[in-house]
Amino acid sequence: MDPFENFFYFLEVEREYSKNTISAYKNDLRSFKEFLNGRDPLEVTKRDIFEFLMKLSKRRLKPTTLRRKISSVRSFYAFLLREGKIEKDPTVDISLPKKDKRLPEVLSLEEIEKILNAIPENSFRGKRDRAIVELLYSCGLRVSELTGLKVKDIDMKNGFLKCFGKGSKERIVPFGERAKDVLKKYLKEREKKGITSEYLFVSRKGERILRQFINAILNKYAKKARIRKKVHPHMLRHSFATHLLERGADLRSVQELLGHVDISTTQIYTHLTKERLREVYLSSHPLWRNENGNKKSHSNNS
Repeated sequence: MDPFENFFYFLEVEREYSKNTISAYKNDLRSFKEFLNGRDPLEVTKRDIFEFLMKLSKRRLKPTTLRRKISSVRSFYAFLLREGKIEKDPTVDISLPKKDKRLPEVLSLEEIEKILNAIPENSFRGKRDRAIVELLYSCGLRVSELTGLKVKDIDMKNGFLKCFGKGSKERIVPFGERAKDVLKKYLKEREKKGITSEYLFVSRKGERILRQFINAILNKYAKKARIRKKVHPHMLRHSFATHLLERGADLRSVQELLGHVDISTTQIYTHLTKERLREVYLSSHPLWRNENGNKKSHSNNS
């Protein structure tokens, strides 16, 4: 079997990665396969890897994209080494580009309410779209987790849902009364339409909705609500985590709710809340302004 196909089979069967994750690996390794141009990946040298990196750097990719592609190639060769297909890993001395330190953009509670209020609830589509946005924010779900939800995953009585995150890891997430009410309205409308799909969120024809669709509807309602930010589904997940921490939730609980394996991934939201606290301080503290009402310089001359 082709070494690449062997690797993808390993990710699917042994690691039990989701289809979306495997698709991402395939996409990342496609550019490496194109670079090889028919050459055997088992014969690749360290020099070849550096040449590949040079080619990638000329494409002016975002640091996050570059990190992901290099990481995928490293994972591929770590697999080949473990399987005894190669004696030396040609990527062993390859370092990843530094992480982009920009903080994720979030929506304020007011902006989220504006988006929700922009969704009319007088039709099947409206009730479904309202339920989608409510769950994205109420539960901090990834889009893939939302589109993978099945009707049986919703525990309406106790206010919990079961979703499957990265690596198909099961996670139980609570949701509030408002989300429960919106879900009930949507499920009742589904029943009226005679929809029997096992998937929770479907089209009017009963077909499972795709992740691209979620992005499109969120953009539509954000524009309707006159939100100037470029709104995307993951922004609701960022907002979910940030708002919880701002209101006193502990980091470990937020980590569990988000399904993060590493708490350092969750810690970025603590930096975000600090930035927001600083903004509030700078705009509100009486001593931040000078006698003429102008903001004081915050340069440190001591």
